Amino acid sequence: MTARDPGLREGVVDELTIESRAVGRAMSVRVITPPDAAYDRATPLPVLYFLHPWGLSPRYLIDKLRMPRHLWDGIARGTLPPFVIALPEGGKSFYVNAANPPGHDWSDVIRQRPDFFAHALEQYGRYGDYLWDEVMPAIEERYEVRRDRAGRAIGGISMGGAAAAYHAFRVPEAFCAVGIHSPALFKGPPEQGGPPWIFGVTRESFARYNPADLARELRREGQPRIWLDCGDRDPLLENTQHLHDVLSTRGIEHEYQICPGGHDKTYWEPRMPAYLAFYAQEWTR
Repeated sequence: MTARDPGLREGVVDELTIESRAVGRAMSVRVITPPDAAYDRATPLPVLYFLHPWGLSPRYLIDKLRMPRHLWDGIARGTLPPFVIALPEGGKSFYVNAANPPGHDWSDVIRQRPDFFAHALEQYGRYGDYLWDEVMPAIEERYEVRRDRAGRAIGGISMGGAAAAYHAFRVPEAFCAVGIHSPALFKGPPEQGGPPWIFGVTRESFARYNPADLARELRREGQPRIWLDCGDRDPLLENTQHLHDVLSTRGIEHEYQICPGGHDKTYWEPRMPAYLAFYAQEWTR
């Protein structure tokens, strides 16, 4: 029996703290790493940036959706290659630089849905800059991860799914794959424009953030792999279907699934192994 190197680690979940200039406060990033024995530590690993739902946190992805266990079990079974998963904190920001239109009092909006919008005005801002200029460089500096497009993917659930689509459609050359799971998409103002402090109050401002509008500018050449899915009882299914229709009309290849379920962990957690396999599809086992 071969003794295990005491310097090797099992898969772990690290917590990084970033003193964010973009957001103006300390921000947490959880980082899931594979067991050391599963890979050559001299070889950079692929990395997945995965974004959480509205008002939740990376802890939800770790504790409720069991992302670490699904990654480690897949590696142990040989169904997944080793890779790193970075889970940045995103509050209620949609992970974008908010429009923040001046001269508005949002109290009437907050009063319409006080529980949903609780603390929302404290959890938005320049979160796009935070993701690109602070989170990604921190991960690349502190972990031996790949920095090329083929070794980098992005995805998310609900708010995080919409945010992943936004970033991947705007900068398709940055990611090999994007997973858009149960995305929190909106039709646009005035009937359904999303948080106006984030997306603005005009159709023009909303279009700058809306994945369906951004999809109209995508080109088949050089597009990332795309997986779009939603539960058949999800209240946002109609908006997800609209994004699918735009991608199809544009001739953008993508995998589209409507599966039994709603907008909750009973839909997402059982699909996590398939989600991870999608991101890792072209990463060497």
